[in-house]
Amino acid sequence: MVDNEEILAHDLRQKYAEIVGVHLEAVAMARISKNYPEYFDALENLSIVTEHKFTQKKRKYGEEILSDTEYYEQLLTSAINIINQYPNVYLGKTAQPGEVVKVKRALHKIEKFFYKVLDEAKVFGSKWDNDGL
Repeated sequence: MVDNEEILAHDLRQKYAEIVGVHLEAVAMARISKNYPEYFDALENLSIVTEHKFTQKKRKYGEEILSDTEYYEQLLTSAINIINQYPNVYLGKTAQPGEVVKVKRALHKIEKFFYKVLDEAKVFGSKWDNDGL
């Protein structure tokens, strides 16, 4: 028999997945539209609802051994530095290809990190099969 606590836990997990989905859509839409301030804000908003999924376990990121929180902070600092270096690209006032790539890559790294953390936390489910994928 299913009790009320199990139903509530399921409902809360489902609601959380919906909230994360809305934030992931906002990130994707800003990325697709190349609106870098909106993209950055959407990533920051996503961090608010997902940061509790970061692990404090130390692991290798490139050449360094960091926790997810430390790595995220490093990605964020790097992105802010690049944005400050190329503010006109960030604001959409210029489209110098080399500069655009640097801004985009900095934001992409943050987004990819979130997907990795969410996948490891099984937010997307614990089983992937080939049916329909």
